[in-house]
Amino acid sequence: MDPLESLTALLPEGAVSTHPGELALRARDWWALAMLREARGERPDPPMAVAFPTSTEEVAAVLTWARETSTVVVPRGGGSGVCGGAQAIRRSVVLDLSRMAEVIDIDAESQAAEVQAGVRGERLERALGERGLTLGHYPQSLALSTVGGWIAAGSAGQASAGYGVIEDLLLGLVVCLADGQVLRLRPVPRSAAGPDLRRLFVGSEGTLGVVTEATLSASRLPGDLRWVCAAPRDFLQGAGVAREVIQRDLRPLVVRLYDEADAALAFGSLGHQGGPVLLLGFADRREADARAAAELTGDGRPLDEGFGRHWWDHRFDAVDLYRSVMGEERSLGTGVIVDTMEVAALWSRLAGLYSAVHDTLARHAEAVGCHLSHPYRSGASLYFTFLVRAADDRAAEDAYLRCWRSAAESCHGAGGTVSHHHGVGVLKAPFME
Repeated sequence: MDPLESLTALLPEGAVSTHPGELALRARDWWALAMLREARGERPDPPMAVAFPTSTEEVAAVLTWARETSTVVVPRGGGSGVCGGAQAIRRSVVLDLSRMAEVIDIDAESQAAEVQAGVRGERLERALGERGLTLGHYPQSLALSTVGGWIAAGSAGQASAGYGVIEDLLLGLVVCLADGQVLRLRPVPRSAAGPDLRRLFVGSEGTLGVVTEATLSASRLPGDLRWVCAAPRDFLQGAGVAREVIQRDLRPLVVRLYDEADAALAFGSLGHQGGPVLLLGFADRREADARAAAELTGDGRPLDEGFGRHWWDHRFDAVDLYRSVMGEERSLGTGVIVDTMEVAALWSRLAGLYSAVHDTLARHAEAVGCHLSHPYRSGASLYFTFLVRAADDRAAEDAYLRCWRSAAESCHGAGGTVSHHHGVGVLKAPFME
């Protein structure tokens, strides 16, 4: 029997598609370079099929078949990644988990949610909200990305200062290994029966197995946020305030520090007068922490709480903006590519990391902005947005690849990690060694 026929026979009717439109739609994610190439008429190699499992058992069946037939499998969640992690290759099968979108159980007593890997963040938040809970994990792609994708790429949400990143929320996992075996890691708050296999799969991007189910820790809804907003003297002084806030255990849910270029984009509509902007968002019950944080911003100019509320109301807007620039609309014209680079380092190295990566990007890009959005007791991440413009799309690709190579070298030289929460994919694979 033909291998594709045998795959079709393994799964329920309609679970395997070879329709050209379906293959093209699932051949890439939102990697900027893949979108640029497609815009100029160069579509990625299509897979030979897309499989749509609805259960762990069906995923295991596909992986067993793939091993027996020596077929490459490309796991796919929501396809919202920006590093080429879901890029298909010729003769591969895309394993699309979008039909595994069930919220299996919400244990209100334990504040734990058991879900299938294909459930999207927005749907999970709605289900939790009905029980007075939240995951607190709010990536910009909340409406598009999936729980399995978060785990596979090592995701961080916009309120990570308060709720933690995805590995902090992960209680239990079900994973299908490459030979079809199913690994079930029961949900527990912690275990010393190590090594912790749950952590092994965080950031593995489908190389070690396919996440099919997960149990995640939730929190009670915080109510309205209390915002402390200020304009620091400069970006590094603002970073020092963010560090003090975290290291003094003042426990904000949200920390956002924008350099001057990024602040102009984010807050220009509010009449911002220039310079960096620092936002600290606290749960309403942490009024004392908010007051203490406000005192730490004393060297900066106080800003109205409306800056924080504006950011909160528009925190997902960048997704549509990115799509308008890199999608079919090409709102900034041809020869333009916009991307982001999120890096991280210890606090003692953060100033050097900011200067090294910013200056390198600026040598290649027309515009560069940065914000700090994920602080920890020992360090923080920096999220750069940059725009490369060239004479045409081909020249833009060459400039983009030079830009990434130089910036990754600068990050490494400054003691940083080349990815904080977007994963590796095709884009960053050359820099892993």
